[in-house]
Amino acid sequence: MGESGLGSGLANCINLSNLTLNLRENQIGDEGASGLGSGLANCINLSKMTLDLRYKQFICFGL
Repeated sequence: MGESGLGSGLANCINLSNLTLNLRENQIGDEGASGLGSGLANCINLSKMTLDLRYKQFICFGL
């Protein structure tokens, strides 16, 4: 479940206005990052967000 569950959960938090996510040194993959982005897109009242992705390597394919 992991990060896909996080994205789904965030999608239900439409009244969320302040969010801090510490995802450093994690194993989030392409699908998890996509799900997280999709979930955050539903947070229409989000005005402040802090996202910590230190030590995370992203690999991009098909550029």
